[in-house]
Amino acid sequence: MKKRLVFVHGMRQEGKPAAELLAAWRDSLYSSWRQLGLARPDIKPEMPFYGDTLDRLTRDLRTPGQVVGRGDAGAALSQLEEAMIREFADAYGIRDVDIRAELGTEVVARGPANWEWVQAIGRVLEQRVPLFREIGLPLVVQVDAYLNRPHIRQAVDEIVAPHFEPGPAVIVSHSLGTIVSYCLLRNLNASDVPLFVTLGSPLGINAVKDCIRPPKLALPIRVGHWLNGVDERDFVALYANLDSYTFCDGIENITDIHNRKEDAHMIIDYLADERIARAIHSGLTS
Repeated sequence: MKKRLVFVHGMRQEGKPAAELLAAWRDSLYSSWRQLGLARPDIKPEMPFYGDTLDRLTRDLRTPGQVVGRGDAGAALSQLEEAMIREFADAYGIRDVDIRAELGTEVVARGPANWEWVQAIGRVLEQRVPLFREIGLPLVVQVDAYLNRPHIRQAVDEIVAPHFEPGPAVIVSHSLGTIVSYCLLRNLNASDVPLFVTLGSPLGINAVKDCIRPPKLALPIRVGHWLNGVDERDFVALYANLDSYTFCDGIENITDIHNRKEDAHMIIDYLADERIARAIHSGLTS
């Protein structure tokens, strides 16, 4: 049976024409194949576009800026948002003294449920980590929305899931799209996926894993091979390797990808990597 190629985009895609987004992914991959001398398979790539739906439903809850803004008593964080922000802070060496300096004369407790303290952590992250406001905060808000709001998850899944069946399909996912794809593949046992590719994935974040298990973290039953690609400077992929320590056994990892300096999370750079491009080609033609 002829294999299909399905792209699953991540966050920050709202307002973009779906056809243009698909073309950007497709053209980057096709360019890589040309440079490698690989003949283009007879395929028509697909991309289920959920960006506008996710953005609309998420903004009904809260805009990303409210997560770390000052003086907004209505912006209390969810448990997952708080845990992700704290986990990013730990990874980047942000200490209590740094947070107290950000708070200034404010007197707040450090306790686990204190959203003012966590908002201050977020503001320190904005100062320390380039693009945290542009990338990190939307990630925190939209991951929480997808994993913890059943109506949002259902709306996204109804857009993406039909593209996974019938198989066989090579699935190439990025960013939040790796979470969406993994959750769907775990439940769509009829799917036939010879190759599942995750790029710039936040699946290794402990707070994320706590929300997607049980069941036990594992390769979805119908996935033949899982390839995970990461630029270690991509802070969305907080833990570069997805392995027995950070996720599960059986995942092949490429962690020395070098994307552009100004944004290591760019999907077109991931698809331009020779090893990623070859693996996708092989998955479609073997």
